[in-house]
Amino acid sequence: MTQKDMPRIKMLFSEPVPQSPQVPAHHAYWRKIIERTARPGVTVDFTGLKQGYYGITGYEQLYDSVEMVKKACEAEQKGYDVFIIGCASDMALKECRSLVNIPVVAPTESTSLVAATLGERFSIIDLQSYTRPVIERAVRNAGLIDKLASIRSPEGLNAGVAGRMTREGKQDQLVEMLRSEMVKAVKEDGAEALFVSCIVTSALVYIKELHDVEGAPVLDIMSPTIKMAEVLFDMKKAHGIGVCRRSSHLPPSAGFDINKPIMNEMKS
Repeated sequence: MTQKDMPRIKMLFSEPVPQSPQVPAHHAYWRKIIERTARPGVTVDFTGLKQGYYGITGYEQLYDSVEMVKKACEAEQKGYDVFIIGCASDMALKECRSLVNIPVVAPTESTSLVAATLGERFSIIDLQSYTRPVIERAVRNAGLIDKLASIRSPEGLNAGVAGRMTREGKQDQLVEMLRSEMVKAVKEDGAEALFVSCIVTSALVYIKELHDVEGAPVLDIMSPTIKMAEVLFDMKKAHGIGVCRRSSHLPPSAGFDINKPIMNEMKS
């Protein structure tokens, strides 16, 4: 099949926070990565939740997860071929997959699978230590916990600090903080592949061309996510292959489309 013959793929990428009326600056980072990574015919539209929280506490994540499922339903109804969960927590991944018939992909699962292929064990650099359980859970759900060398967080860094450093033009300083932690992961933890768990900061690391630390490849989490989306789309189109619905992705009970609150809200 030539590039000209490749089917077009429409993907909807939803951030895990309420949609902003303005186009966020980091969309330019993502666009550049997609241009370099995606095959011809792939288009990615960005959106956000209809409503929700910007925090990452348990309740906030739970509420936003329901909103993420709504976005997956919306993507399928609007004719998108793939839905992408734009959060390193892999928010509501199984729930989205259980509800829609289009492929659903998420960053940490996708990137962990690639990282586990490139090295014996991999490490994740998180922006704050208190989100470690969330990221660890995503890796465990992907079946790769035994391949995880470590999850590290630079001292004094969190999502708010990282955002402020980026806005103040201190991107190089931020990337150096992350690189220093990567060096420790390689030398002290035995990591043979690395990635930053924040999808925005990970893109910055890519734009700054940090692709290798002490011989260990550094992955941005957008690229594996896009490639995984392409693979799942191709498998479904060629062979009708989708998720197994016998356990984790078991669909809702009969009559859910009549009584399900999500559908009722979307119709109103």
